[in-house]
Amino acid sequence: MLPETLLKSSAKKKHFNIAIVGRPNVGKSTLFNKLCSKQKAIVAKEPGVTRDFQIEKIYWRGYGFNIIDTSGFEMKEGSVLQTAIDQQRNHILSQSQAYLFLCDGQGPLTQLDHELLEKVRKTNKILIPAVNKIDTNYFKKNESEFYKFLGAPFQKLSAETGVGLTALLETLEETLPLPKEEENISSPFTKVVIMGRPNVGKSTLMNRLLSEERVVVSPVPGTTRDSIDSEIEWNNRKYLFIDTAGLRKKRKITEKLEKLTTHSALASLERADILLLVIDAVEGPTEQDLQITRLAWDRGVAVIILINKWDLLPLEKRTNTYWQKVLWNKFRHFNRIPFLFISALEKRNISKIFEALSETKTFYEQVIDPKKVNEAFLGWTVRAPHPLVKANIYRHKMKFFGARQAKNAPPVFEVKTSHPKNIVTIYDRYLKNQFRETYGFWGIPIEIVYKQV
Repeated sequence: MLPETLLKSSAKKKHFNIAIVGRPNVGKSTLFNKLCSKQKAIVAKEPGVTRDFQIEKIYWRGYGFNIIDTSGFEMKEGSVLQTAIDQQRNHILSQSQAYLFLCDGQGPLTQLDHELLEKVRKTNKILIPAVNKIDTNYFKKNESEFYKFLGAPFQKLSAETGVGLTALLETLEETLPLPKEEENISSPFTKVVIMGRPNVGKSTLMNRLLSEERVVVSPVPGTTRDSIDSEIEWNNRKYLFIDTAGLRKKRKITEKLEKLTTHSALASLERADILLLVIDAVEGPTEQDLQITRLAWDRGVAVIILINKWDLLPLEKRTNTYWQKVLWNKFRHFNRIPFLFISALEKRNISKIFEALSETKTFYEQVIDPKKVNEAFLGWTVRAPHPLVKANIYRHKMKFFGARQAKNAPPVFEVKTSHPKNIVTIYDRYLKNQFRETYGFWGIPIEIVYKQV
């Protein structure tokens, strides 16, 4: 476990938390997304989609508070997975100062609604009652049913269309002892997404990074559905970690929910700086891992490979030499992506992950002296000339006139040449590898833009 002086999780800070509670499929995640003004939680008609909780800071008229999306309550005894979900939800509810109790206005109240309302009232915490989907025929004809059930005036919402959101926020302001807090622009986070195939240990790793049970962990593949955000500070550098659902092969993505979780994972990749690709040490890298890496580089995201469950390997396979051969063969077109041996379950080498992230981010953001870039580039082209190119009916020598760094994070280089449209793939790869080896861009995607002189 990391020393407490090095690790601070946002979950440990004192905040005013408002948890959205209700039975499955009443619209909690839709309301959460609307209040956050972003598509964070997965929304689907299938009950029980939300498993992990989502938390987002909301700023309203000089107040700051957290809104928490929770999984739908099931009062009956469930599986090992359901028990883990229930335990985590009960923990976050105990950390909340108020509940937003949500009912479904499109149909009759159920026994579960009654049991749940009784359960949350016993906590003696502030309860804000609300009914969602008020634009349905059932609610319009049976509004009195909800007044009788809740025993008090309630917030009328249509989360999907945004109706009633302002009135809800005003009620929270008037009813709750919200702390005064203006939104401030803090130092930027290094955004790190954790990805891999199902059941390779991603959520266990997230919990080790946080030093707490922030994410539901279960031996059931595909336990994580939403992409979960957690803030961590290590050695004065802030990180935003994003745990995602396990990505399956495309031909196996058949159910609508599976498609939603895959879309959510890829959307998380879009906003990341660095990908931690978790690989099962026993199974080794697969084509799916290769595809995830390709998706990351296509989006300008750096990659670090974490070989998890390292403790399960025989001794002869616990060496750098062995894994260099395995990974460099499988990922040969990615030019030696850095890798680490870890055991999330046994908490081995967790601190080294932060060291690798810090080093990768430094190179990811580096700006190289223009003169040095140009001199090094011209030297590479002299040492290994580009093949002759055909223009009109003749073959011509490819001429290079210089290079400069046009962008960083991720690095983009602009190259001036005589025939930019005729650069062959193998030479483009050669130049990128030279940049990588010379300036330490290991695991970092590089783009070269060729321009006509």
